[in-house]
Amino acid sequence: MNHSKELEGGIEEAIPLVVFNEKKKSKCFPFLTIFIVFELNPDGQAHLSQLQAPLGIVAVAGMYRTGKSYLLNRMLLDRSDGFGVGPTINPCTKGVWMWGKPVAGLTPDGDPINVIILDTEGLGALDEDSNHDVRIFSLAILLSSFFIYNSVGSIDENAL
Repeated sequence: MNHSKELEGGIEEAIPLVVFNEKKKSKCFPFLTIFIVFELNPDGQAHLSQLQAPLGIVAVAGMYRTGKSYLLNRMLLDRSDGFGVGPTINPCTKGVWMWGKPVAGLTPDGDPINVIILDTEGLGALDEDSNHDVRIFSLAILLSSFFIYNSVGSIDENAL
């Protein structure tokens, strides 16, 4: 089956979808600073609105530096580059990012569907607290129609 119609309109690069803004002035009260703000990136929102429906969402989450981006690049996108990966302990992904070009998929009924791939910031990073991790994890689960938890070794109490 040819899925070329479903795959039109995508760009082959990672796009920030949900970004974390540490400090943001309140629009209503300029003297008030809000410290924890997740925002929908306007570029990501605009890109999503241009994609052909129906859409399926695959999201991956897990501890930092465990290969989430690498897994998505190699297994789902079939490429060596794509989502940012790096050799340092510094995170490459902040917030939630999506791959710009949908992947062809099928519904359980066999109908064609565009699948959006989401990569999330690693959990347990030294520069963020547990509340931040819970929000990232929750966003990944709530946004996805298929969720992947990436773990090195067994899923233990620390991972949960």
